[in-house]
Amino acid sequence: MARADPGQASRLRDRGKDGWSYDLRRAMTKPQMRQVVITGIGVVSPLGIGWKDHWGSWLTGSARFSRVTRFDPTGYPCQIAGQVDDNSYQELIDPRKARTISHASKLALVAAELALRDARLPAGHYAPHDFGVSVGTALGGWADGERQIGIMLERGARRANPFLVNGSGPHGPGLEVASAFGARGQHLTVSCGCPSSLLAIGQARSLISSGSLDICLAGGTESPVTPSMFAALSRTNELSTETDDLDSASRPFDRRHNGMVLSEGSCFLVLESMEGAQERGATVYARIDGCISSCDGQGMYNVDPSGEAGARAIHRLIQQAALSVDAIDYVCAHANSTPVFDRKETVVLGAAFGEFAARIAVSSIKGVQGHSSGASGAFQIAASALSIQHKLVPPTRNLEEPAADCLLRHVSAEPYGLDIRNALVTSYGYGGLNAFLLLGQPT
Repeated sequence: MARADPGQASRLRDRGKDGWSYDLRRAMTKPQMRQVVITGIGVVSPLGIGWKDHWGSWLTGSARFSRVTRFDPTGYPCQIAGQVDDNSYQELIDPRKARTISHASKLALVAAELALRDARLPAGHYAPHDFGVSVGTALGGWADGERQIGIMLERGARRANPFLVNGSGPHGPGLEVASAFGARGQHLTVSCGCPSSLLAIGQARSLISSGSLDICLAGGTESPVTPSMFAALSRTNELSTETDDLDSASRPFDRRHNGMVLSEGSCFLVLESMEGAQERGATVYARIDGCISSCDGQGMYNVDPSGEAGARAIHRLIQQAALSVDAIDYVCAHANSTPVFDRKETVVLGAAFGEFAARIAVSSIKGVQGHSSGASGAFQIAASALSIQHKLVPPTRNLEEPAADCLLRHVSAEPYGLDIRNALVTSYGYGGLNAFLLLGQPT
């Protein structure tokens, strides 16, 4: 084994530009694991701009679905979606930038800006190399990439927008957020279907807990209203075919649920250590105590009928947090109004909690929010954090009579007052993906 060079550490400290230095001895000290908290929430969706608009809608509002305008939906079995009013956020984005980035990236920039404002973190307050970005998205700029392919086929290769083509991948939104806010620390993009943003927030929690980052913008963004998505999901009968009463088109857990309503949107959170939040007097919404995932492993379109893979993951997450199953007071459910996933939610929670499942309040925000694919987990985490802070559980809108295979302790019709000690956020995806994140009251 080669002998260490005694001068190496000093040379490493001296190397770098603009005063940058690195003390090798610091790297030899394992940091203490830190508590991680949410101090900022930024959201944009059909429900509005900012968490206050969303919180009001989740508690007592109605859906804002409409006939699709992103493309001509004539001939599609599903013709409705949740669409963001793009005029509502123009002042938050540089017009020059808006011409060269995808719709999903625009939404991400808006939500990230709102999250930093909510956390009262002005530019320059944070050290760039200790400030990271973690983004989850299933589709990224798919909508813009699909549109550019159409332009190229119709008008020739020279008419394609090179900026949108290059930025249409899942990594695009995260890179735009990092650039816009000067985040030069660790950077992640998670793209694994609907659980993407939940897992991205879980990864951000790990980076801060370990000391790899001090602050992280973590969340998800999605712009899923595209011809190919509607065509494919209509073929598999997963989209709502409601055309008359649009407000009730999304009916999680209800016996009349017949499919999800795709919805655009982005949700970002500011995550930091509890110590850092306390030092600057930040508002703390909730503590993040862990995140875990598993896979049913039964193919792209099959789920584990026993719920064992999901239940085992929940047990492990609760054990890692040094809790017991009876310490979970609320489950913010993935339930997206498709019979398959609503049923899976019920089976997994029953397998995980047994007799305690009947005591845990369960609700889904997707009756008004719709399903934002890879960004949906971030919206659920934001809703759960606000539920902990306000001691209120949002009801599952449009849940009038639970389906026979979806019997849980549902919160429906009205908000439910509850002092939530710990909340479990669930997310499921194609391929049998299961993802769970645990939130607790800040202490």
